[in-house]
Amino acid sequence: MLKFRYSDANNNSGFIIDLLEVINEKWSNIYWGVGDIEIIPKYKGDYPGFGQNKSIEVAFDFGNKVEREKIAYLTLSQFMEVLEDTQTIRNAVLICFPNDVPFDYNLRPKVEAKDLNKIQHELAQLEIRILDGDLFCILSKESEITLLLEEQMQEFILT
Repeated sequence: MLKFRYSDANNNSGFIIDLLEVINEKWSNIYWGVGDIEIIPKYKGDYPGFGQNKSIEVAFDFGNKVEREKIAYLTLSQFMEVLEDTQTIRNAVLICFPNDVPFDYNLRPKVEAKDLNKIQHELAQLEIRILDGDLFCILSKESEITLLLEEQMQEFILT
């Protein structure tokens, strides 16, 4: 298990974007399953504006979807759209699947899993657990991605 610590737990969406981009360098034919999430959207002010403008609450709606369905599946571009509207993710489980693995809506991933050193789905390639917005635990079946993450994000490694 690889552990990262990010210093700004109240503003970690940029760090998560960087992390996902490093993973996408290695694997491009993937999708993400997200569960057990506590997401804080970006604050856009008290007033949405004038006229018929409709406020788009991507992060808020996504958090509600995960709360309702217990798991949500999305592509990297969809996930990036959510993260662009996110201030921070306090807790979450992000599971990376190859595109040829079907969605499993019975999966109920937990940040505080029973077996901390095991990926919660047997067909997943990688799992990221975010705890308290600053601790990132990364489990992978492939050592190559772990080495790539260690190399490109070494300043965040927790020893």
